[in-house]
Amino acid sequence: MLPRIADLLAWPVEARLRNAPLVPVTEPANLGDLIAHYRARLPAFRPEGFDRLGTTDQARVDGLITAVLLVDGWLDAHSDWEAGRAMRLPADMLTEMRVTDAHWREQQVDFAFRRFNEHFASQIRGVLQGAAPLGRPWLSGWRYRLVIARVEQILRERQVEPALWFGAQPRRGWLNRPAAWLRVAWRVLTRRG
Repeated sequence: MLPRIADLLAWPVEARLRNAPLVPVTEPANLGDLIAHYRARLPAFRPEGFDRLGTTDQARVDGLITAVLLVDGWLDAHSDWEAGRAMRLPADMLTEMRVTDAHWREQQVDFAFRRFNEHFASQIRGVLQGAAPLGRPWLSGWRYRLVIARVEQILRERQVEPALWFGAQPRRGWLNRPAAWLRVAWRVLTRRG
């Protein structure tokens, strides 16, 4: 969990709250409960200088970190299910999309799982879009753009191949990191967020 989160973020993770458990005691009933669960853990992942940001940018940074935590919980969902731990996925969304224990047990990618994949990915992308203005300052926003690019890359890979969510660790090709850097460099050069 934490090494992956630290790898996705473009700034060092402070050690003071590293031991705060990310896995909830019970499965979150909905996306709001899941985000509330993460809200108490956000200070552990905030970048240096967070306190000097305006309140709007602080909320955007918290949203960006929340998107990273949502992806991390999704990447751990199958291993959490196998270990009998509560998954960090909204229970109501799983029920509504008809994703059951059989999907996790048999690593089944069918219409229901693909629909959940698309819907939850769009929720995470919505959070990322809210954080996008952080990347607008031409050079100073590079680290935020890098985090957004890294999360988007994971979502894009799994949109093409949803079965990747059943892997305990994200598969990393040797081109993933340079591709994220190229995307960020292009956005910096073209002054896009």
